[in-house]
Amino acid sequence: MIRRRLYAEIRTSKLAVWSSRLAIFSVPVLLLAVFLHRTGIIEYRAALTLLVAILLLALLAFMLAAAALVVIWNDGLKGLGAAILAAVISVAMLAYPTFEVLRGVMLPAISDVSTDTADPPRFHAVMAFRARGANPPDYPGGDTAELQRKFYPAVRTQEFDAEADEMFGAVLAIVQRNGWQLADNIAPAANRDGRIEAVTVTPLMGFREDISIRVRKAGNMVRVDMRSASRYGQRDFGTNARRIDAFFGQLADIRRRPR
Repeated sequence: MIRRRLYAEIRTSKLAVWSSRLAIFSVPVLLLAVFLHRTGIIEYRAALTLLVAILLLALLAFMLAAAALVVIWNDGLKGLGAAILAAVISVAMLAYPTFEVLRGVMLPAISDVSTDTADPPRFHAVMAFRARGANPPDYPGGDTAELQRKFYPAVRTQEFDAEADEMFGAVLAIVQRNGWQLADNIAPAANRDGRIEAVTVTPLMGFREDISIRVRKAGNMVRVDMRSASRYGQRDFGTNARRIDAFFGQLADIRRRPR
């Protein structure tokens, strides 16, 4: 009986065992990191460092699982289930971050995008939520504006043949529908632009990104400008430009609906 038990242990792939251990361990650590950052217990840099460490751990688990599958196939060892489990968990954890990196790696290293680069909507109310180490609140302009025009030519001011109050209501409805945290909203008046400020979070870690939308009367038209900026980091992988595109797509849908 002792010999049979020893033989079974020897014939189990250690690579498979360790790959499953690492993959399973990385899951609660990732959930803990998400919880700590979303609740504000740890800030951006600590959360980002922890996230990178977790993803490297998942990558290591995947590499060990791949090696284990080769060894199991060649030598007939046990541990196939553990290796497959490790591969599935690690792929699930790496899929979304890898997709985001591959989608945004060719995009410019900017993190602040505005439809109006000469007179961008400003941040006022959201400043109360920004920590000292956050990115500067002023739009960088200069090289950032040039890169934005080159890579995101569709991000520009939109004009509508409508009343300012009507457009402000439509904008506010989209902000609320998207689940963005409303920081402030000031309706347009005779000598005042309408302004809406909000905060949204990224899907995985909940990194904060600030939004400012301006509704301005311009003759018989109404100009709507939007600015979306990552609170931390120098590269947004295109998320802010995509957010602005999606917002104006939603606004156009509202305008096309029959009244």
